[in-house]
This record gives sequence, structure tokens and C-alpha cells, in this order.
Amino acid sequence: MMGDDIGERPRGLGIAAALALAIVVTALATATLLEGPSLDDYWTVYLADPARSLDALINERWIQDIRPPLFDGWATLLSRIGLTSIPIARLVSNLPAIVLLVYAARCFGRRLPEHGSFHTIFLLLMLSTPATAQAFGVYRGDFWQLASFAIQVMLTRHIMYVQKDYRSRDDGLLALLALPATFFAITLDYGGALFGGVLAMVTILAAIARGLKRWTRWLAIVTMAAVATVIYTISWQNSAWIGSFDLYQNWIEMGNGSTFSVVFALLFGTILHNPIAVAGAWLGRQRWTRGDTGFAVLIAAALAASLMAVTQIDAQRRLVTSSNTADIAVLVVALMATAGTMIADRRLWMNALTAIAALSTIVAVTAHSLGGAWQTAAKQIARIALECPGTPVYAASGWRLDDGSKSRAARREEPVFTLGYKRLGTTHGFNPVILHPDKPLAATPGRCPVLIWIEQVPPMKRIKTEKLFQQVGITGLDRAKISLTRTKSGLIVRADR
Repeated sequence: MMGDDIGERPRGLGIAAALALAIVVTALATATLLEGPSLDDYWTVYLADPARSLDALINERWIQDIRPPLFDGWATLLSRIGLTSIPIARLVSNLPAIVLLVYAARCFGRRLPEHGSFHTIFLLLMLSTPATAQAFGVYRGDFWQLASFAIQVMLTRHIMYVQKDYRSRDDGLLALLALPATFFAITLDYGGALFGGVLAMVTILAAIARGLKRWTRWLAIVTMAAVATVIYTISWQNSAWIGSFDLYQNWIEMGNGSTFSVVFALLFGTILHNPIAVAGAWLGRQRWTRGDTGFAVLIAAALAASLMAVTQIDAQRRLVTSSNTADIAVLVVALMATAGTMIADRRLWMNALTAIAALSTIVAVTAHSLGGAWQTAAKQIARIALECPGTPVYAASGWRLDDGSKSRAARREEPVFTLGYKRLGTTHGFNPVILHPDKPLAATPGRCPVLIWIEQVPPMKRIKTEKLFQQVGITGLDRAKISLTRTKSGLIVRADR
């Protein structure tokens, strides 16, 4: 059996790993509280509005979501108990997932102690990837899906190495953690459903090959239940999608980045964030066993099959984003951790690995969080309004600057943009007037400038001021002195007399 030829390996990485893990989790939590709100955050607030009845939320809003509504239910529960602050809600919503992830790694490591170093390295690498920093910093189900998928990978590792079939006395706790994680890895995100489904299938095949009949049965039941759930939610939401998505490419989120660039960044960005682990493939080459090779081949096969499916789907409709394909990073980390385990007993190398994990997390969350998202523009507008009280502030969605501005897809997001502008404006002491192209408003700069706030404008989007006013629905500024200020996620148009 594959697990028979494993050699003696360190069972953990000690104090250095614990310290690095503490730094990584602290950095993620701090960044979550500091990061400004984004469109994704406001979508969750919109979908979990505590002022609306649960029935109205389900039938009028959850049905419009582009993801299965499981996280919408969790966010709605949090909003009902008073968690309406986006930064705090982000942190509270993600903390249970990170606790379960750490606990699962500990349980799997205890069940097969000779693989404890793998689970520790895998946990550190997974939590310190740029993909995790991005997922943890948004109020959506992204991190829950990544954490669930990571636990699913741990289960795959267990299936490849365990010597005996499922026994409730030995494996009951693992099943209680890993089987629901497999279900949620498939049902929390439609992109994650592809990766989770593929990994579940190859894990089932491995369990069959190794004669683990009870594990095979449990995995098959959970996988079928998850797939059935996804099929049901797609059929339920499809009617709303048909009415909303006359455009399938959301340019304000996807920009001009190709599928290749997204996949390339997830593959090689993950590797480069901690190359020490990769070095273990060569430095510890004499320690590779049949089990290590089998696990690496299994993960590589799941990665290759998922990538093939993703590219085929995306060739039909442009749907790939760094969010719905972030599971690529987890699969790459599993391969890196397999290599890193080969040098787990080399203290110098492992200290370097844990130090780089902590440092790369700090770098990733800093790069992701310091821009402030929508908050950057709101702060600039607040300063101008403070310097010149009475400054008129108008706001419009980024859809207005594109040919799809009159699409049903654009109209679907108008309430979310309005919610975001109003909430953030109130927080910073001004009240933006929402512009509508079909109902143009007249504005004339006087003692104070006229400000137009537009979010979700990709950096590469070229703005033509002569067309902009017609696009957003404002008149009276033809003779004004116009200046544009780019922010992290949008722009501010200033009109002075």
C-alpha cells in the first residue's frame, strides 16, 4: 500500500512554525479590519439586508447572486445579530473558518504523526499565499471556500497514506471535519465546485484503488449531495440570471486581463511567495517515497484536469477571475508542501521557510489593503468638502463608462452601487447624489467645485471627458475646468469654474 514505505520524518516544526502561524493570522486579521470596503463587500451587505424579511431576501436578492446562496445565509445571520460594520463582519465571518482549518491540520497531523510536518507546512504556505490575503480581506465566501478546499486536500493526503479503512474510533473526528469541508468546497462557489468536484473524484478513485471501501462510500455520498445541491441552486437562480445577464463579461471587475494571465499569476505567484519549500524537491530528493510520488501525481492530475475544464468553459464565456479560480493556489501549495516535507528536519531551511511565510503574508496584505478600495476616494472627497463646505458630490457606477451601461447586467448592480456610495458618504460626512443617464441633472461649479465619484473603473480604461458627462447623466459642465484623479478602484472628476 502507498503508505507502507514512508520513512521517519519530523512530526512538527516546533516553536518557529507556531510563531510564524501567529504572525500570519494576526496580519490577516489586521488587514481585514483596515481594508476599505469594495463592491464585493457591498454586494454581501445588499444580500444580507437586515431591514428585509428572510423570504424577500431569498426570493428577490439571493436568487440574483452569481454564487450559491450558502454564504448569503451566514452573512444574513450575522447582520441579524447586529454585525453591520463591514470590517468587523469580515473578521467575524472568517474567524470560524480559520479556526476550523488550523484545528483540522492539527487533527490530521495527530492521526498520522509521521505526516505532521506536511500539514504544518501546508497550513503555513496556504495561509500566506497572496490568494488567501485577497480572499480573507473581502466580505464574501471566498476564504470559507479556500479553507474548505484546503481541508479537502488534507483528506486526500490521508486517503493516500492511511493503512486502515475508516473506523469511527480513529477517524470519526476527521470525517466530521473533512466531509462537510468537501461539501462546502463544492457548494460555496461555482468556480470552486469545479475544483472541489475534480479533487473529490480523484480522491474517490484513490480510495477505491487502495481498498478503502468505507471512505469511498462516505466520499461518494457527500460528493453526490454536493453536486445535487449545485445543480439545484443553478436551476433556481437561472431564471434571475436570464433576466439580468445580457452581458456575460463584467468588465468593471475583470478588466482586460486574460485567462492565461490570471492562471499564470495563481500558479507562479504562489510558487514565488515561498520558494524555500520548492527547494525541498531537490535537496530532499533521496527521501521521496512511492507515497509522496503518488500524492504529487494525484494533486497534479487534479490541477491539470481543473485547468483544462476552466479554459474550455472560459473559451465559451469569459468567466475566469482570480477569485473563482483561487483553488489553483491551494493545489500548488499542496505540491510545494510535499516537497518542503523532504527537508523538514533541516532547521535552517525550515526557519527560513517559516520566516518567509510570515514576511510574505505581511507583504501580501500590505499590497492588498493599503489602497483602501472605495474608501480612498471617499477620504479625498471628504477633505475637499471640509475645505469648501457645500461642495456638491455626485456619484455613478463604473458601468456608465462602457458600452454596456444600458444593459440589464448594469441595472442589476445599480442598487449595490447606490448602497455603497450612500453608506460610505455618510461615514465620511457627505451625501452623494446618485446620477442616472435617463434622468440627467444640471450642475454648475461656483465657489466650490463639483465632484463626480465613479467606482469600479479599471486603471487601463481611457476616459474621454467630452463623453463622460453624457455617460453619467450630468449637464452644465461644458465650460468648467475638468481634472481627473485616479484612485485604487475608480476615479474622481472635479469640475471648477
